[in-house]
Amino acid sequence: MDIQREKRGELLILVLRGRLDASWAGHVSAAVDAAVRDGEHHLRAEMSSVGYVSSAGLRTLLTAHRQVKAMGGSFGVLAPSTTVREVLELAGLEQLISAAAAPEAGSAGAAPARVHEGAAARHELHAVPGVRTGGVRVRIIGEASRLRRGAGPEALSPARFGPGTFALGVGALGTDAADSRTRLGELLAAGGAAAYQPTDGPGRPDFVVTEGGFEPSGHLLLGLTGEGDFGLLSRFTPRGDRRTVPLAALAAEALELGAAPAVAFIAAVETAGLVGATLRLSPAAETGAEERFAFPAVRDWLSFTPERSFRESTALLAGVVARPGSPFDPLLRPLGGEGLRAHVHAAVFPYRPIRQGAIELAATVRELFDGQGLQAILHLLADPRGPGGAGDSEFLRGALWCAPAHPA
Repeated sequence: MDIQREKRGELLILVLRGRLDASWAGHVSAAVDAAVRDGEHHLRAEMSSVGYVSSAGLRTLLTAHRQVKAMGGSFGVLAPSTTVREVLELAGLEQLISAAAAPEAGSAGAAPARVHEGAAARHELHAVPGVRTGGVRVRIIGEASRLRRGAGPEALSPARFGPGTFALGVGALGTDAADSRTRLGELLAAGGAAAYQPTDGPGRPDFVVTEGGFEPSGHLLLGLTGEGDFGLLSRFTPRGDRRTVPLAALAAEALELGAAPAVAFIAAVETAGLVGATLRLSPAAETGAEERFAFPAVRDWLSFTPERSFRESTALLAGVVARPGSPFDPLLRPLGGEGLRAHVHAAVFPYRPIRQGAIELAATVRELFDGQGLQAILHLLADPRGPGGAGDSEFLRGALWCAPAHPA
């Protein structure tokens, strides 16, 4: 079989020639997956030159239809040969042929309120219905010195991470402060889910998702927590000839979209690679006077990505970005070359495309965690060493929720 790609307006056409049997079904699936990773959401299989379809081929077409539809796109069979049409009709899959028309305007979700062209990304902006516009009240938990000198259980702040809570920092899930103290690691909470990277045992990332009246709870040694609503959703893609959007650029544009000196944001992104660090030991442990985060001791305390890692993954980001001099300065660090300061964590999952259109935050977060594939929690960093460094995290596209951040 031969597979060619043709772009016709919003549609990407996969022109198939030959036999769609068990030998070629996997190749067609791979072509669909590659198109989705390239950001195509309306796909058609042009099958006028296909003379045979087996059950393996039918399953491939039906799986592609379900996969693309689940992300807010569409898939269908275009110009089927007589044989292909007969097989589809006998199998009760006529809907694949009827789905072959071009997508209607707005079929991927509600029409954006407006479009914003940033320096690095094009943003289709949606107001989140039923959400207040007052922003997010953000509170600083702890002092950065706790990372260097350790702390007892009394220094840990209990926290609940319900659907209206936003948090990132160093913490652990669980109800016992003394037990949490030995496991503290990178933590992120958003949309009714909380996840962290334990520093004891095998270090497998753990998470809790809100179920009915049951909400995640835990402790923070250091971090930022917020309560409030994210009233603006951006569906962003790289602008112009760019292939990716760097973290520093996305944070700067979130600050611009939030129209405030400091902005809190949550994002579900398809990644081209992440740069960051994770704690290897719980910073609450009391040790000697040696500087933990100076060389060479830092190697015992932190693991860094030597290059962009988790390429072609999906990640949930939580962060605060601000101009210098904001109330959140004690927990923000320089990001990029624009003079901005930020603190951003990422929960990393195997790749799955982000649903299109005006999606809902809590539902998107739940979909990510329902996959049971959480791989890591990272504190995202930018490596400024030029060609010799790891650079910045890069994103292919995603959904960005943002709101002004006010001190609680």
